[in-house]
Amino acid sequence: MIMTVKQAARKTGRPAKVPGDKSTKEKIFDAAIELFAERGYDGVSVRDIARAVGLTEGAVYKHFASKDEILDSIFAYVEGRIYPQAREDVPSGTLEGGLDAMVEALSLEEILASVPKFMLADQNLARITRIMLIELYHNEKIGDYFRRELMERPIDETEVLFTKLLERGKIRPCDPRAVATMFISYMVSWYFQTFILNYGRQDFDRIERETVAQIRLFAEMFKPDGERSS
Repeated sequence: MIMTVKQAARKTGRPAKVPGDKSTKEKIFDAAIELFAERGYDGVSVRDIARAVGLTEGAVYKHFASKDEILDSIFAYVEGRIYPQAREDVPSGTLEGGLDAMVEALSLEEILASVPKFMLADQNLARITRIMLIELYHNEKIGDYFRRELMERPIDETEVLFTKLLERGKIRPCDPRAVATMFISYMVSWYFQTFILNYGRQDFDRIERETVAQIRLFAEMFKPDGERSS
């Protein structure tokens, strides 16, 4: 099934894209992310966001009922980017049948490599991570979301992926939970190094080379015995 632009926007939390210039709602969304990343969520008002976009507060409220609703849309956007089955920008046909279709269509290396690939293509994720870190211990809602959706859920979702790969004989016998924890631990370290510690001075060519090598090594470790390189 092909989603409409409107449906995709609801799915990811990001305002619908239009040909050419960004929509007003998308400009508000992007401006809020930039301001929250600079000053923290509590340090930014709806008036500040409106000024950044050249609007009145009333115009902002036509698109978002409150600043909290903007935050909810940011949460939904992150979810849509991190969890592949919720994304609208995957190649046609790849995920139309959900996780089962992805497991059937792609190799372990292709599945794992898709995660850092789309993260590198989305600089908003770095800004949003900064927001989360600034507000982690100041804003209970953001703190709960960070722990639940960015630390606990990735392991749960990846465990399901490895369980399906194991059932189809596409990886060697293993504990899916342990393997999921190992992979997500690597991704958390990779993400922190790439988007937080080295923010603004990333060497993306080097990052890509090193990431490909790490993913390839991880995939090789868990290939079925008959498929592993000698």
